[in-house]
Amino acid sequence: MPLTYIEQPPFAPWLGFCEALFACDTVALYDDVLYTDGGYQNRNRIKTADGVRWLTVPVTRAPGQLIRDTPIAPGFDPDSLLRTIRLAYARTPHVEEALHVLRPVLAAGHTWLADLNTDLLTQITAALGAPARLQPTSELHIDETDRTRRLAAICAATDADTLWAGSGTRTYLDTTALAEHGVRVQWNGYAERHPVYAQAWNRQGFVPNLSVIDAVSTLGWAGTAALLRTGLDAYHQQHAQTEAAA
Repeated sequence: MPLTYIEQPPFAPWLGFCEALFACDTVALYDDVLYTDGGYQNRNRIKTADGVRWLTVPVTRAPGQLIRDTPIAPGFDPDSLLRTIRLAYARTPHVEEALHVLRPVLAAGHTWLADLNTDLLTQITAALGAPARLQPTSELHIDETDRTRRLAAICAATDADTLWAGSGTRTYLDTTALAEHGVRVQWNGYAERHPVYAQAWNRQGFVPNLSVIDAVSTLGWAGTAALLRTGLDAYHQQHAQTEAAA
């Protein structure tokens, strides 16, 4: 049952994206759709002494601009962003381990946001030891404009018959239409089963849905991979029981 996960390429993604790197054969980076403000393509959240804050890569916007055609703004200061991370996680045991992966990508001088994100996601996948293949959808040259048929075409192009989907897509994914194209949907429900782990600034309480930077700074890459694998194993066991009872 080959699985594909489809998501617009995020910057420094949350753990739900990272779990897909273990769960799926292919993670399709949906970079040939319109860039929209307020998403996670150019920003993500970390925990600081003053609470949650955004890490942002500034971009230059234009009407009708695709993610793959979105340039990083000339004022981007990767050193400042790295200092922010180091300051936020200075008391954690593995912050330098996290920065070791982040620093070369952020300092590489990428012109395009999609290139920076793909490079960073590639390095994160390797650091976690995850098996998924990353596939920018722009390289698949799919001309279909209907959303459902386009998702089905991406699954077909990546040899998948199952789409790994988060709970947030339940409001718009047409599972009946996808099934007509030979694609079944497997809901992962990650947001509802987000793991709790040791975090910096514990007096603030646990904050879910942060960038993977948060987990890696306290657990290391190996510890974060173990956390993700444990959660995925538990999900598979529960999913198998549910399927058997259906």
